[in-house]
Amino acid sequence: MNKLKYSALLLLGIITSVSCSSVSNDPWTQAIPQDAPFVIIPGEETTLRAILDSQQALFLDDITSSAIQLLSEVDSTAGTSAALHGIILYPGTGNKLQAIWMADAPPEYLDLLEKQYYQEFAQNEYFFRDTEIQKLQLQNRNLFAAQLSDMLIISESSLAVEEAIRAYTGEGPRANIDNLQLEAGHIMMNTPSLDQALRQLAQVTYHPAIKDAFTGTEPALLSLSGEGEGQNREFRFSGTIPLNNEEKSVLVEAVSSENAPITLDRYISSSAAAFGLFRKTPPAELPPSLSDTTRVDSMLIDQQDRYTAISQHLDKEFALVTYAESGFLATGEHLFLRKLANPQAFKKELDQLVNGQSIELQEETYIIQSRGLAQLIGSPLSSFSSFYLKITNDVAALSQRRGLAEIIESDSERRRTMYYERSFRDVKAGLPEQVSSLLVTNSDFGSFIQSFLYPESYANTLLSRFDFLTAHTALDENKEHLQFQLNTHRTEGRTDPYIENWHLSLLNDLSGPPALANIGGSSRQEIIFATNAGVVHALAADGSTVFEVETDGDQPVGSPVVYDWYGTDQNVILLAAGDKIYGWNEQGELLPQFPFTLDEAITTPLLVSDIDGDGLPNALVATDNRELHALNERGQNIDGWPVTTNTRISGKPTVGEFRRSKTVMAFSENATHAWRSDGTSQAGFPIFVDAPLTGSPILYEEKILGNAADGNLYAIGPDQLFADSLDVSPSSSTDHEAIYVSSNSLVGSPVIETLRVQSEGRTYDESMIVTMDANGSFFVFTMDGQLLLNRNMSQPADDSFTPLITDLNRDDQKEILTLANYARLYAWRSSNGERLHIVPSAGMQYPIVADIDEDGYSELIAQTDEGMQCWTIYGQ
Repeated sequence: MNKLKYSALLLLGIITSVSCSSVSNDPWTQAIPQDAPFVIIPGEETTLRAILDSQQALFLDDITSSAIQLLSEVDSTAGTSAALHGIILYPGTGNKLQAIWMADAPPEYLDLLEKQYYQEFAQNEYFFRDTEIQKLQLQNRNLFAAQLSDMLIISESSLAVEEAIRAYTGEGPRANIDNLQLEAGHIMMNTPSLDQALRQLAQVTYHPAIKDAFTGTEPALLSLSGEGEGQNREFRFSGTIPLNNEEKSVLVEAVSSENAPITLDRYISSSAAAFGLFRKTPPAELPPSLSDTTRVDSMLIDQQDRYTAISQHLDKEFALVTYAESGFLATGEHLFLRKLANPQAFKKELDQLVNGQSIELQEETYIIQSRGLAQLIGSPLSSFSSFYLKITNDVAALSQRRGLAEIIESDSERRRTMYYERSFRDVKAGLPEQVSSLLVTNSDFGSFIQSFLYPESYANTLLSRFDFLTAHTALDENKEHLQFQLNTHRTEGRTDPYIENWHLSLLNDLSGPPALANIGGSSRQEIIFATNAGVVHALAADGSTVFEVETDGDQPVGSPVVYDWYGTDQNVILLAAGDKIYGWNEQGELLPQFPFTLDEAITTPLLVSDIDGDGLPNALVATDNRELHALNERGQNIDGWPVTTNTRISGKPTVGEFRRSKTVMAFSENATHAWRSDGTSQAGFPIFVDAPLTGSPILYEEKILGNAADGNLYAIGPDQLFADSLDVSPSSSTDHEAIYVSSNSLVGSPVIETLRVQSEGRTYDESMIVTMDANGSFFVFTMDGQLLLNRNMSQPADDSFTPLITDLNRDDQKEILTLANYARLYAWRSSNGERLHIVPSAGMQYPIVADIDEDGYSELIAQTDEGMQCWTIYGQ
């Protein structure tokens, strides 16, 4: 099963689908739409729940916009696991594939889901082609499900479900797999439709070039095998791709011309990011039409014999070589290599063109303006209209930059080519003696293709999983099938961006982020956290248990707080749970007079601060009866407390210096409250805004910042913070201002941090505001409200998580960490928004970052499916 999921990962396509029908009893494979590039066929008797529980399922988050974890909840709700037929990867409307889960389930299965997720006053179903499609709302996301006979179809895309129904009923085109026998534990690669997956990755400009790129092939069945463990695991896809009698695309023709030994590797620079070796017989005549013909093209059209003469001196073998950075340019570039059948005769033909002033020759490098010659010598894959050509031995190199064409000769002379690279020699030794094509990419390939991709493409995420990739094809004797094999490789001595240190198994989820504090007297901090079952754990930096205590059945609210409660330089652990506040010493013994008991259930995490200035701490919590309490060391409210609010408080209060006095601030729905230490409100408070506020108040100078459900960032207080041109609050508002951030609700709390950000040719180095919306986008603003940076996770955000800003890489550059609603952590370079693949892909909650073992590297600590886990982050 693990192999199965890695396979779809590396082929740029893994997603999920489940189907059940009530129309006919045709096989589930009849529901595969024609445009679906991949279908995963699980092992026999695999259930929906089983496939999601595997660790590799986390990789699905990289390439799908679907929330994979939703399916686990669906299966649990139904009470019985649905047997999975297959997972169809369908190109949806975004730049990620959509998962269609096809499962074997009786009609009662969908009935249970319908009852569980029914929403009053909402559209819960609709009909498509006489088939009822249920709309299931889970955690602010929608699933669409339909029953077709004994098959259940589930997807987050209603379009995907509809296309599966159309294919199944014969009203829409379906994948042509009549001659293909699907087998459990394999992947069906719908080769003719691979262009659909590539179109989702590429920018629109390149869509015409991708369209029908695989014409001439038929769907294929791939198997997967692997070696190694964990992050060092290597994988191999292999299968047979049938060829048909259709006119082949340029690409298919290039990989299926003939088998022959590899020779051009002696001329491919070691610095190449990727290269492909192909074969194609050079055409003896110009194409019937050329776009943007040059003067040379016009001459060749009139003098076809010259074109034919050049063609007959070319060999079939050619190569496309790409470079991420070639020393001169910071962006990628590429060149073509063509094996020459007769180098001297080829050079003579070019010299005649020089003598006729059709092309130029400067120091043994030809300068040519001709699309026809670029496609003849380079290959039909070339889009050059002008280029430099350099002959080295029996090879011609073509590039749009002179230095790149000329570097082939120097690299060949210095033996700085792939032929002499140990890693490539090992790969080549494992290939058949003769192949029809070979593709090799290394870790720089992601940088090269970045300019061709959508900004939020998942291609680089997939490529980051291995050091280099190889794929080769070989024709069978009858030239009717291509033997295909794709391998991923890990180089020896590779330093992974992180390693796991330890994990502690847990029976329940955490109630809040872990706290770090010194409770044992050593030089290192301990990790203290609570679970929803009321168990409080204290762990040493190495993951060993210091102590465990319980809250007598009271459910914790938020995280433990570690504080010198008695002013004796001895930290204690405090925790709000149920209607009580518990306290333990460093040995886990209950403190005198604890737990404090309140009249109502506590609704906010505990906050400890000396708000009245008497040198003793106060415990602040809100309760279900709309009161906010400030308790002294005996558990009694201090003078003026509790205070009452318009609605109950659920976010943690904030304490800080505001208007020259210690002030307690809290949000209750759309109200912002501010109380002095004696419980009286600051002048003008509470202040009401137009939407409910989320998270906790953030104090900046004399303004209180808060995220709101209307997508605005509010600054509460009379003094101006945001630029007038950006303020979207009503003109009548004198006590608050706001800037528009998103059409979606903002989540968590805003963060104020000094960052260095590059935007529109300028570098900003100052205090900035970082915030997040429910759709998974984070935003970086200047303090006056100017947007500098915006990126999206392609997954909804965890609405309880506030972005973490830390130097995770320990490279003196801060990273922004964001968390998806379905537990995937993302790391972004704050200077330019580049995504960094330096954090584990495991699903996690409540992540924190600190150097707990004081070795100079950051540790990432979080709750995962394994329990509490800790990794050391080495970075890139």
